[in-house]
Amino acid sequence: MTLWKFLRHYGVPEMIVNIIRNSYDGLQCKVMHGGQLTDAFQVRTGVRQGCLLSPFLFLSVVDWIMNTSTSEAKHGIQWTAQNQLDDLDFADDLALLSHTHEQMQIKTASVAAVSASIGLSTHKGKTKVLKFKAENSNPITLDGETLEDVKSFTYLGSII
Repeated sequence: MTLWKFLRHYGVPEMIVNIIRNSYDGLQCKVMHGGQLTDAFQVRTGVRQGCLLSPFLFLSVVDWIMNTSTSEAKHGIQWTAQNQLDDLDFADDLALLSHTHEQMQIKTASVAAVSASIGLSTHKGKTKVLKFKAENSNPITLDGETLEDVKSFTYLGSII
């Protein structure tokens, strides 16, 4: 799915989608490396750095990933009598929540698979597992690699 399809999915009018798309068409960049400026190259992926719309554009994609990957089964933690909390999301920092090891394994794999289907990847080195009163000591894995178990980690500047 392209960025433009995500915008249409969320009800952005076609005229606005076209205006945004036109600002991306033919986008070129140069990189300063070792005091030298590289030749211009065309940018075909990602959002424009510094553009006021970039956070909205990126978050619409992240929102779609989270809704798609958890649409089959909501297996978060009970937050109130009527509400369940499945994940905490802020920009590209995601915290998945689950009561069981099995549900967390499924949720982790699902988010990674949906992300990969649109060209985004999960940085396994930055992905951590925090277990609280867990009965199952088996590791959470992603693509056959064990994710690091930690006693605490920093999320949005706070130690959890």
